[in-house]
Amino acid sequence: MITTEKQGVLQLVKIASPYLAFSCIYSLIIFGTEEYLGDQIYQIPTQIGSVFGLAIAFFLGFRMNSAYDRWWEARKIFGELTNNTRSFVTKIYVYYGNEYNILKLPNHSDHKKTDDLISLMIEYVRQLKREMHNQTETTFDEATNELLIRYRIDLNNKVSNELLVAITHAIECDFSPKATIEKNDLMQHINRFYEIQGKAERIKNTPFLMIYSAFTRIIVTVYVLLIPLFIGDIDLGGEKSGLELLAIPIMVTISTIFLTVNQLANLFGEPFSGNVTSVTIDQICQTIESNCMEIKRK
Repeated sequence: MITTEKQGVLQLVKIASPYLAFSCIYSLIIFGTEEYLGDQIYQIPTQIGSVFGLAIAFFLGFRMNSAYDRWWEARKIFGELTNNTRSFVTKIYVYYGNEYNILKLPNHSDHKKTDDLISLMIEYVRQLKREMHNQTETTFDEATNELLIRYRIDLNNKVSNELLVAITHAIECDFSPKATIEKNDLMQHINRFYEIQGKAERIKNTPFLMIYSAFTRIIVTVYVLLIPLFIGDIDLGGEKSGLELLAIPIMVTISTIFLTVNQLANLFGEPFSGNVTSVTIDQICQTIESNCMEIKRK
């Protein structure tokens, strides 16, 4: 997770380093070839490079904005999960604490049922995180296994859905007819959990337009390969002045910027992939779990 500007700079350098190395080697090869074979062997007009570069810059800017919008939507989804979970477990604690809301059944303990439902909600958040990370194989501790068996969670099905179904069934069975408002309030939270899960799955299961990404990579790569041919030799002060070497850092800088921006757009476009620019769902889910445990220990 990047939390400071210094960390951001270090990660940016790490991402840009391969492109910097490639640009240096390629520019040196082109520059050395020109110096060895003779000046001005490349005759591509600089105006073409300017127009082409401006078009690609606008294109990359649009793509970066689209990728960031996708990243920000993913962050809002997990922010909504945080808010909805906090509100839900708080209402579970309060509503089950009112004896007039709950049907009195044999061997029924309001405190025990509250703990169970909050534990199921914690497991739901964990499971949603696993699904975003493509962790298909899950292991549970002994207490969680007992809880899942008691509430008839079928691990062969989609576990996150099974957990919501179990919570919904418990609320439906426990609340008395006099507590219609409270029960409906909790059911609205369940509906929002389904909406949040659906939004997250939509982003995760919809690739960021692979053909769009491939096309962008191709045109950026072609432009980068042509940059030395557009810039060519810089004959400031004559052949013996040494200023012609300025062509190399100019080529390297432009090439590295274009390639790095394209890679950043790819990274932002996959907010659940686990890279350094991804949404920090592990930390978010850990915060949600901690908040739920605070309510559970009351």
